[in-house]
Amino acid sequence: MADEKKIMLISPMLHQGGFERVCVLTARMLAGTHKVVIVVFSLEDVAFDISGLEVMDLGLGVRRGRSGKLINVFRRSLRLGRLQKRLGIDVSYSFGMTANIANALSFGARKKIASCHSFEEIKNGLYMKLIGRFTDRVLCCSEKMADLVRSEYGFCNVRALWNPCDMSGLLEQSAERADEDILFFRTGARVLVSMGREDDVKGFWHLIRIFRRINEEEADTRLAIIGDGEFKEYKDLAGKLGLEENVLFTGLKKNPFPYLKESDIYVLTSLSEGLPNALVEALSLSLPVVSTNCMSGPAEILHRDFRAAQDQKEVFKADYGILCPVLSGQKDFSVSWEEESAGRRIRLEETEQKFAGAVLELLRDRELYEMYRSRAAARAGDFSTAGYMEGLVSCMREI
Repeated sequence: MADEKKIMLISPMLHQGGFERVCVLTARMLAGTHKVVIVVFSLEDVAFDISGLEVMDLGLGVRRGRSGKLINVFRRSLRLGRLQKRLGIDVSYSFGMTANIANALSFGARKKIASCHSFEEIKNGLYMKLIGRFTDRVLCCSEKMADLVRSEYGFCNVRALWNPCDMSGLLEQSAERADEDILFFRTGARVLVSMGREDDVKGFWHLIRIFRRINEEEADTRLAIIGDGEFKEYKDLAGKLGLEENVLFTGLKKNPFPYLKESDIYVLTSLSEGLPNALVEALSLSLPVVSTNCMSGPAEILHRDFRAAQDQKEVFKADYGILCPVLSGQKDFSVSWEEESAGRRIRLEETEQKFAGAVLELLRDRELYEMYRSRAAARAGDFSTAGYMEGLVSCMREI
C-alpha cells in the first residue's frame, strides 16, 4: 500500500477502554501515509486526545429498548454506508460489537475489516457469523481468540493482530503532572494497582476481598482502582472490610500512566479478556504483574508458549508475570470471617486465597520481584506499534 488510501476507522464512542485507545492510536499511525477519518456514533465524554485527527459524529448514540436498538442498527449502517460512498473509502476498519455490526451491514467501502477485542464477542454465534460473512477480514487481538474463531465457526478470513503499545508515548505521559490524588501513591506504602471500568467482568469485588487478606499480612500495602464508574457497592465493601483509608477509586483518568508509574504491582482479576491493553501498559512501565489466567490474553502476554501456559490450573510463574487460577465470578459483596487468635481474617474462596498468596510472595521475595521487573519492559516491546502497523498493512494488502 505505497499509494495513499482512504481509511475509515469506526468506534461506537471514544469514551474509554481498550479498543477505543487502539482506534485512536491506529488513526495517528496511519495518518502520515493515508487519508484517515474516525467515525463515531456519539462524541459524548471523549477520553482520548483526538487533536489533529479528523473525527465525524453520526449522532446515533445509544437508544433504549429492543426496538430502539434494532432501529439504531439499520440507521447506523445506512448512514455509515452513505458516508463511506461519499468519501470514497477504500478500507473501513471497525472496533467493538456495535461498530462491527454497522460496518458489516454497510455498503460504501471497497473492503471491510472487523476486529474482536473480547472473549465475550466470540461467544455470540449470530454476531460472529454476521461479521464473518459480510466483512473481508476478522482481526482478533489474540492468537487464542483467532484459534477459537477458526475452530468454532470455520472462518478462513481470520487473523490475529496484537493490540499496539506506544511505549515512547506512554513513557512521556507517565512523566506528566497528575492530580492531587497521586499523593495516595507516595506515602511509602506498597501500592497494588488495577485499571478498568465498573464492569462485572473485571472481578473487582474479588480484588477488594483479596486485598483485605494481603493487607492483613502486609499492613504497608494499598490498592488503587483506576477507571470510570460510581463503584458504590465496591466502596461499601471496602468500608465493611475496614479498608477505607487503604483503597482508592480514582475514577476515569485521561492519563492514568503517572499513577501506574508510582505503583509497585499491577493486578488483574478479570473473568475474561481479549488482550488486556492495561497489562501490556503496566509491563511497559516495568511493573511486575499478577493476573488471572482467564480467556484470553494474559497467558499470551505473560508467557512465550501461551498454549502451555493457558492450560495451567494452579499458580504458574510464567516468563513475564504470575498467572493464577480463574476466579469464580460469583458476585458477592457479603463478608465472613475466620476467627484467629491474632485477630479476624477474611474468609476467601480457594482461588482468591491462591491469588492473594501469589501477590504476597511477590511482595516478600525481592529476587522474584526484581526478576519480573527487569523483564517487563522488554516483553512490552513485543507489542510495539511497528509490529502492529506491519500486520495491519499486510492485512490490507491481502484483501
